[in-house]
Amino acid sequence: MGPIAFVGYLFLKQRLPVLLRRIASPMAIAFNTASSEAVVSQLVEEMERFGCKDKIVSFVLPLGYSFNLDGSMMYMTFASMFIAQAFNITSITGDISQQIVMLLVFLVTSKGIAGVPRASLV
Repeated sequence: MGPIAFVGYLFLKQRLPVLLRRIASPMAIAFNTASSEAVVSQLVEEMERFGCKDKIVSFVLPLGYSFNLDGSMMYMTFASMFIAQAFNITSITGDISQQIVMLLVFLVTSKGIAGVPRASLV
């Protein structure tokens, strides 16, 4: 049992298998479509059926979807740094403050690509 499953078991005890059965279908759809945005509404319904309060679910799930784009943000930053190095632009790659600014700009930029699978590659 992994550490996350163990923590889940500590809080949910015998209800963990019930939760996993409820979210198995949305997880399969998200995996097959390569987009977790496709199952937000179904996941909200399943979490409410599981017993979570609707106000909490309707706040936490969309917030998590919109701010969990770290991979896209980091990819865009590293790709920009690679391109800068390829063209011998040293002002970006050598200065840590410039890299932090790039991370913050790409953090805001990555919010627009939430619903498009693999959009950060473009």
